[in-house]
Amino acid sequence: MLAFTYTLSVVLMIVIPVVLAVILRRYFQVPWLLFGIGTLTFIGSQVVHLPLNKLLTDLGILPQSATEGWALIQMAGILGLTAGLCEELARAVGYALLRKFRRFEDGLMLGIGHGGIESMVFGGVLTAATISSLMALRGQNLQNLGLSPDQMEALTMQIEMYTRSAWSGFGPLIERLLAMALHITFSMLVWKAFSKRNAWYVVLAIFYHALVDAIFVVVVIQTSSYLLMESFFAVVILPGLVWLGVQFRREKPARRVTRSGRGGKLFLVALQKELFSLWRTKRFLITVAVFGVFGLMSPLLAYFMPQILGSVKGAEMFADLIPEPTVYDAVGQYIKNITQFGFLIAILLGMGAVSGEKEKGTAELILAKPLPRWAFILSKFTAQLLSYTAAFLVAISGAYLYMRILFGEISLSSFIFVNLLLLLWLLTFVGMTILGSAVGDSIGASAGIALGGSVLLLLAGSLPQVGALFPSGLVAWAGQIISETGAEKMGSNFGAVATGLVIVVLCNIWAVALFEKQEL
Repeated sequence: MLAFTYTLSVVLMIVIPVVLAVILRRYFQVPWLLFGIGTLTFIGSQVVHLPLNKLLTDLGILPQSATEGWALIQMAGILGLTAGLCEELARAVGYALLRKFRRFEDGLMLGIGHGGIESMVFGGVLTAATISSLMALRGQNLQNLGLSPDQMEALTMQIEMYTRSAWSGFGPLIERLLAMALHITFSMLVWKAFSKRNAWYVVLAIFYHALVDAIFVVVVIQTSSYLLMESFFAVVILPGLVWLGVQFRREKPARRVTRSGRGGKLFLVALQKELFSLWRTKRFLITVAVFGVFGLMSPLLAYFMPQILGSVKGAEMFADLIPEPTVYDAVGQYIKNITQFGFLIAILLGMGAVSGEKEKGTAELILAKPLPRWAFILSKFTAQLLSYTAAFLVAISGAYLYMRILFGEISLSSFIFVNLLLLLWLLTFVGMTILGSAVGDSIGASAGIALGGSVLLLLAGSLPQVGALFPSGLVAWAGQIISETGAEKMGSNFGAVATGLVIVVLCNIWAVALFEKQEL
């Protein structure tokens, strides 16, 4: 039950910001670009905020830890002030660049984007990563970890707080929902500064943000009660929500946009068109065939590699050095083949998904039907998702059959889970390719953007401390599930799963946002 509640919370922390943005967009003509800019203002603020806190700590201005007295007040005040300065000034920069968007609902969308990406990353990803680590420690002797008494006490308290009951899983979700409401309030204060040409609203947003964060830091340190912490949090943000409601009635946002309700049907029509195109151009068959071939070949290569080397003249001595192949070798060979060739297929077959139609002029004709641009983009991603799902099913069938024949028993459920991780890993690059194709004016430019973004995702896996949370962590975990060491000894990496979902969501949102602003 505990695993279910945390899983549900993580999913909701990723999905709810998108749902809120969809609802706002449905009722008002608000572009997705504002949601995207909101994500950038948050990321930009953290690029400054985190190094600034580290610098202040190194200088001795920001205490590393404090539990009471003036040191606690100093630490809470500085943490709150740096957060307020960095985030509210980043929001101000975003509004300054968006000169055409001064409506009330525009401010709401930017606030949802800013708070939404925080919910996805600091909520979904970090909660999933924390729970993966803590669940692995449950039932183990913590004394064997070699921690200091303070570290042991903190770890014990954290395990107790996160795992005390099944309902504990909803704690991070409630906190992120409150924080998102707070971010929307901050964004509207900054919006007010630009709509009324009064910079004091930015100053108010900074100090309100600093006050809320400072109070929250003190409460978190002084109590271990999750209910008490969230109650204090709700109380301090209540004045901002009341102000937001008053402003909504006073500003009277633009009237509701009339919707025909045909968006879903048009999306299905576009999806049918994309699936037919994949079939007609043989791209679907090529994808399935490549995955099927490597699904069959991987266990065969692992099993017959000693014989193959032994049959090569002059290489007989190397054949004796190869240990007897096992099912673990077959799975490792399978993962290596699927990731290498799947990556290339994702780039090659997806780079012209949008830009190809823009070059040919068919995109203009299709969108004149009229087809919503979001449906045009999402139908292409969904079609590729279905195509790769079918390809993985074929690969699983062939690989599992030959592994059973050549190596004996292998867990089907574990092998399916391995492939789900690989599918999510591949979809991150599909999303990046769709984004590159939406941005590029030609297939060549789209290929360059997609390849560059995909390489950055691969390189991010080598970053210290956080590298395991990027898509490469999915492949590493997949390799551990069916291995000689055993997954139970290596632990899990649901943080990488959450990151993969966030990357897929953001790539599609940015693809729609940028495509909406293009003139065809």
